Amino acid sequence: MKRELILLRHTKSSWKNLSLPDFDRPLKKDRMQDATNMAKALYKLGLRPDLIVSSPALRTKQTAGLFCEKLHYNFDKVFFDKRIYESSAEEILQVVRETDADVKTLVIVGHNPSITHFANLFFPHAIDEIPTTGVVWLQFTNADWEIYRTTPCRLVHFITP
Repeated sequence: MKRELILLRHTKSSWKNLSLPDFDRPLKKDRMQDATNMAKALYKLGLRPDLIVSSPALRTKQTAGLFCEKLHYNFDKVFFDKRIYESSAEEILQVVRETDADVKTLVIVGHNPSITHFANLFFPHAIDEIPTTGVVWLQFTNADWEIYRTTPCRLVHFITP
């Protein structure tokens, strides 16, 4: 059985208002099209998420919303998990492991450096940095989401805007 894990780094955030806490930084308006274009490209590649799990930070919520629109995924079904904000690769791995076995295609919307570190758990030093709105699409053949650093997987796509 194939399991698809899509790692998405949020779209470029705005630093216009320096008084905002990091958690509340919105997307940079002139970069929102990156998310729309990437979501359209992923849809054409066959991405149909069963579940989207996102950091609750504003920029990841906004990125998830733009992707939901183009992927025909109900934004109200996005699960926001605080552990993805300011996380480690191991914390993201724990979120993935807790995913219900009925989910075949999982999208994680997160931040760097943890999203890149997570991808490199399976492909050490293969990816220097996932850029904003960058996507790493992994495929596992597990019966469930109980994955480890040693779990074999295939890099299906590494796509950047």
